[in-house]
Amino acid sequence: MEGQVVTVINRSEIVGRPLAAMLANDGADVYSVDINSIYLFRGGRLHKCEGETPESCVRKSSVVVTGVPTKAYRLPTEWIQPDTTVVNVASFKNVDEESLLIVPGVTYVPMVGKVTVAMLERNLVRLYENFHHPDVRLKAVGDEEEAEGGTEVGKITTIPWYGSALQIYTAAAVTALLALTVTRSK
Repeated sequence: MEGQVVTVINRSEIVGRPLAAMLANDGADVYSVDINSIYLFRGGRLHKCEGETPESCVRKSSVVVTGVPTKAYRLPTEWIQPDTTVVNVASFKNVDEESLLIVPGVTYVPMVGKVTVAMLERNLVRLYENFHHPDVRLKAVGDEEEAEGGTEVGKITTIPWYGSALQIYTAAAVTALLALTVTRSK
């Protein structure tokens, strides 16, 4: 991304802000546009942009990411320059696809909702494997006992992998919600 100009529309804590920071860390100049302000992420620093408008930022960009969580928002396609990549990460279409594809050389990614759900599931599995899997829990108990002065030979301490009923409920609820989301989007 070195030398690229990117505009991320929506500075949410979930997608917009982390994405802008990651792209800036990869060398891009990233305009982060939100309802009442525009910031430029450049070289590990955040700069407030006083003279910029959303239109001026988009017109400078070779990549535009929209993530506005409302049906009412539409990115004006007249702002998009030829050979721009436009990515919609919102659950609503923030772009009129027909008029966007008229612009020469535009690459459009209409929605990444399913990918986001898949990555959430992957991260949930990793959290379980790294912190709550029975083997990890037993190892942690053994490490604690060694730190306290050792264990008796042949003594195995077992503890439930889940810790509490609340953890089981939360895991089941999150799994059910993810499964519903995936099946409804098919």
